Amino acid sequence: MSKISLKSSWLFLLIPIGIIYFVVVPELEAKYKGYNNNQVTLQKDIQTLDSLKQLNTLTRSGEHLIKKLGITVPIHKKVYGKEKFLFYKTGGMLLVLVFMGIGMVTTSYLSNKKKTVPKNKQVDFTFEDPDNDLIGKQTSWDALESSGSNFASEVYKKTVQGYKITASSFTKVFAWSFFLIGLNYVAISFYEYYQTYDIPLTFMKGGKLFFTSGGPFLLVGILLLFMFSPKVFINTLKRKIIVDGKIIPFNEVYSLQVLEKFTEGGSSSGSYFSYELNLITSKGTRHNLLNHGDKTYILSDMMKISKLLKVPVWNKGVA
Repeated sequence: MSKISLKSSWLFLLIPIGIIYFVVVPELEAKYKGYNNNQVTLQKDIQTLDSLKQLNTLTRSGEHLIKKLGITVPIHKKVYGKEKFLFYKTGGMLLVLVFMGIGMVTTSYLSNKKKTVPKNKQVDFTFEDPDNDLIGKQTSWDALESSGSNFASEVYKKTVQGYKITASSFTKVFAWSFFLIGLNYVAISFYEYYQTYDIPLTFMKGGKLFFTSGGPFLLVGILLLFMFSPKVFINTLKRKIIVDGKIIPFNEVYSLQVLEKFTEGGSSSGSYFSYELNLITSKGTRHNLLNHGDKTYILSDMMKISKLLKVPVWNKGVA
C-alpha cells in the first residue's frame, strides 16, 4: 500500500475551501433566497399600488393601503437595491479569494515540482576564498537588505534582451489579490451611487466613497505591484546590468557574494533563515541581486549568474 503524503500547501488550500463551502456559501444562499422573496413581494406591492392609482374611487381601506404603499415601496426599492449591490461586492471578493488561494497553491506546487524533477542534478561548485583577495578582505558580510522571506519570493528569468530578477508568481498573486479586492469594492460602490442617488458626486463625496469602500486595498495593491516589479535587468546584448538605479558594465563586475542571515519573527510568525546574492564591483561596492529564503533556488541562480558574468563567488557558511 502506497503512503499518502499530504502537503502543507494542499492543507492550506483546504482551509479556505472548507470555510467557503460549509459556512459562506450556505449563508449567501439563505440571504439570496430571502432577497428573492422580498423582490417578489415588492413587485406585487408595486402592481397593487399602480392598480389603486388607476381607480377613480377608493374605499377607506384602499386609501389607507395606497398611503402605506406610497411610503413603503420607495423605501423597499432603496433597501433591496443596496442588498443587490452587497451581493455583487461579496461575490466579487469571494472570486478574488478563490483566485488567491488557487494561485498561491498552484505556484507553490509548480515551484517545488521544478526543484525535484530528475534533470535537476546536484552540481559541485567551487567557491573562492575572499580572504585571499584584496577586495574580498575589505568586503562586508553584513546583510545588504533588512527584509527577507522564508520562501522563493524572487526569481531569475530569461527575457528577450537577457535576464531579469523580479518577484515570483506566488508573490505577485498576493499583490494582485489586494488590487482586485479593492477594485471590486470601489467600482461597484461608485456604480451603486450613480444608480441610487440623484445628487451629483462632488470631489469630497467621491473621496469619502473611495476611502470607505475598497480604496485602501486598491492603493496597497498598486504599491505592492510597483514594489514587486523587476529590480534587476541583465542585458547580455549590451553587456550591462541595471541595478539600484545604476548601470554597471560586465567588465566592472568583480565577484558575487552569497550570504545567510537570520530573521527573528514576531509573535505571529516564526524565525527563519534567508539568503542574499550580492554583486560586487571592482570598486568594492555591493548591490543586491536576490534576497529570499529558498536556498536551493538561490544557489542555482548563483551558478547561472556566475557562469554568465564569468566571475567567482565568495561564500561564508552557505552550504
